[in-house]
Amino acid sequence: MHAVSAAVATTASFSRGTATCASCRRQTTTLTCGTGGVVVDKCTHCSQPIDPGEAVEVVDTDRFHGRCWRRLTTDGTIRDSKILSRRSRELIRRSRELMGLPPLESAPEA
Repeated sequence: MHAVSAAVATTASFSRGTATCASCRRQTTTLTCGTGGVVVDKCTHCSQPIDPGEAVEVVDTDRFHGRCWRRLTTDGTIRDSKILSRRSRELIRRSRELMGLPPLESAPEA
């Protein structure tokens, strides 16, 4: 594998660099594909090329399209909201139980 990587790295359309591994966060040697010796910058989330004039979000050494970054952060917010909502319902259920009140599902609506 090392011999193949070394041979590919010497061609005009590839360049050698370093990047952070997504799973272990260690610096690793990478090969980047480009056209005519120009390195193509890719989004960490979708792996699609990032155009030179496009909005980019940089986190540590990772680069994201603006739309990919918004999606990642929005997904986290939605996930947190669902967790808090479930926890809130459980706390209300327990509180009503401790006060001797019926659960909300069977309580008459006022």
